Amino acid sequence: MTTKVEQLVQATAEQRDRVRRLVANGQWKRAEPDTERFRRFAAKRIQIRTRSGAESIQGDSLDFQPASFLPEGATVRRAVAYVEASFGTVSTTGSGFMISPRLFITNQHVIPDAKAALGATITFDRELDETGRPRPVTSFTLDPDTFALFSDEAELDYAVIAVGNRLSGPGSLEEFGYCPLSNAPDKHVVGMSTNIVQHPLGQRKLISIRNNLLVVRTETTLLYETDTQIGSSGSPVFNDDWEVVALHHYGEPFLRKVDDDGKPVPAAVNEGIRISALVDDLIKRRGEVPVTSVALLAQALELGVQANAKTIQGPRLGPPRLSPPPARALPPATPAEAIHLNTLSEATPMTDPKPSATVDFIIPVRISVSLDGAVAAQAAPAGAAAAAASRNGVTLAPAKPLASSAEAVKVDSDYGNRKGFITTFVPGVEIGLPALIGDLSNQVAPLRATEPQAVEGELKYEHFSVKLHRTKRIAIFTATNIDGETYLAVDRDTGEVKASEGDRWFKDPRVSESFTLNQDFYSAWSTYFDRGHLTRRTDPTWGTEEEAKRANADTFHFTNCSPQHFRFNQKAKFWQGVERYVLETGVLAQDVRRALCVFQGPIFDDTIDRWADDIQIPSSFFKVVVWMGQDKLKAVGLVVDQGALLDEARVNLGEPTSPSSVNIKQWRVPIKTIEKRTGLDFGDQIRAADTIKQTTQPVVGAEALTGILITSLSDIDL
Repeated sequence: MTTKVEQLVQATAEQRDRVRRLVANGQWKRAEPDTERFRRFAAKRIQIRTRSGAESIQGDSLDFQPASFLPEGATVRRAVAYVEASFGTVSTTGSGFMISPRLFITNQHVIPDAKAALGATITFDRELDETGRPRPVTSFTLDPDTFALFSDEAELDYAVIAVGNRLSGPGSLEEFGYCPLSNAPDKHVVGMSTNIVQHPLGQRKLISIRNNLLVVRTETTLLYETDTQIGSSGSPVFNDDWEVVALHHYGEPFLRKVDDDGKPVPAAVNEGIRISALVDDLIKRRGEVPVTSVALLAQALELGVQANAKTIQGPRLGPPRLSPPPARALPPATPAEAIHLNTLSEATPMTDPKPSATVDFIIPVRISVSLDGAVAAQAAPAGAAAAAASRNGVTLAPAKPLASSAEAVKVDSDYGNRKGFITTFVPGVEIGLPALIGDLSNQVAPLRATEPQAVEGELKYEHFSVKLHRTKRIAIFTATNIDGETYLAVDRDTGEVKASEGDRWFKDPRVSESFTLNQDFYSAWSTYFDRGHLTRRTDPTWGTEEEAKRANADTFHFTNCSPQHFRFNQKAKFWQGVERYVLETGVLAQDVRRALCVFQGPIFDDTIDRWADDIQIPSSFFKVVVWMGQDKLKAVGLVVDQGALLDEARVNLGEPTSPSSVNIKQWRVPIKTIEKRTGLDFGDQIRAADTIKQTTQPVVGAEALTGILITSLSDIDL
């Protein structure tokens, strides 16, 4: 065996050296020779659980881990036991772990056969506690008569044996748990770190984590460089998601690295049996297991399948529950209080309070994001004014198309040049932001203290504004001005924008991160949600070329983002295309000023909303479109429901590969209904402009609860 391992170590010396160099230079992602495997591994890490994020696979190293890495490791480490076996004149020690509630695994060279298993004991909790004192240990016999299956040391070197009676100690077998074995693909890549829980040299339990590079993969084994010694045989080898990737099998020192003087220093090269190969072998050998024992093997294999299914599906949405009670009303703003509200709950505050109560801000000068695909403006209709015009104090330059090729979109960090939503945008009327009723008025997230009118909470962007809900961490509403002459093209039949979305979003330094959902949330819950625009990127892109580009980039702030099911855009096409429909049917056709105001946002309902950890997911969204008709103001209210989609989890990242059979409902509703469901007050002027009063279409259900079911854009009678 020693000769076999030495030959493998020598044969892979150059490959291992390459991996070490790449990792040392911060290029660990290039260490894996199979680029498609790395892509699948990275996608899986993003999905795997709420603690994962895109950042966990994007950095120069994998050294940074979420805090949950420690308690999760503390849980799985209890399934690892110290092994002592005596057979004839031979005694061995090693490590092993539970793979199901009844089955235990170690190496065959630790427990060679059933006879040796009869003289073996396994001991759990043989470790020091948080105070450095030994924990009470619990020991069990092994029961090879109930189940025992061995693979020779020269092959896969495993021994799977049933656990017998408790010999001593306070613990029950159930409380130590188990680490399921799965032959699912893409649990590891070359260049990543491995983590080993072990009993080296018969010592109390030790853990080797970080800086343990996986350097070589073969069909049945993994080679990794870590710290193991005699007695580590049979230990589980984990990835950073605490999935077992190998059964530690053999270690061989090999002089390969050199110190600063060019002198070689020892490096440990270890071999582990790939879990996928081990599971495949167990499946093939089911026929060797007695009928009385086959159920135990079937259970262990099924637990691995279940663990893989959880990995693919990611976290599960929780059932509806009551929202926390509303926060107390905010007192009149003072700079000190506004500072407190915006920094108290942040892990890394963007402000540095000084004894004098002044605040220093560090804001990047420029942020860039690349968009996939072209972004093209719709040509102005014939006869459009070529010169700049004035609309109620708003200067409109001649329309210029956005660049037709992909380019970096620059987020202008000088937010002082944003006017936000313009209340006088529609000619002849003043349309203000909706008022907040009752408890909702206390839930507006304030801006940082140095921002104008911080407690009002209005985040002003190019041609739109946002107000955030400080406890739900999603916008209460967005309010957008749309100029029909320079509005980007939308396909009327599909409601889809003729431009691709960007894949990068930005934080707004004017408001505390504790009031928004950022990338960590969307990465963790990517099995269900995409980052959904509220104010769509096409809506505010008008005016000068500079303004249009700034508006386009502004829509990619997390403040304008809401969790939308990954099939939402695919299924809500009428809701997506209503602005264009109103422009063409209700505004342009009447040859009036091409101006729209659009309000939209989430609708929360404790009786039906699902929860993603501590985040309430809105089941519905509203949209209110307001414009000047031929002789009076007009408005239309819409609601789209994504609740029916939320039971479908995505099994792959990216675009859905096949349409869902579930169709979401899109309703034309009275604006009064939207007000009741959201706590917003749009005012008498907009309520009176609601065109649903003039419709002759039948109302489905109670008007106050539902409205008119939309099956085509023509169902929206303007």
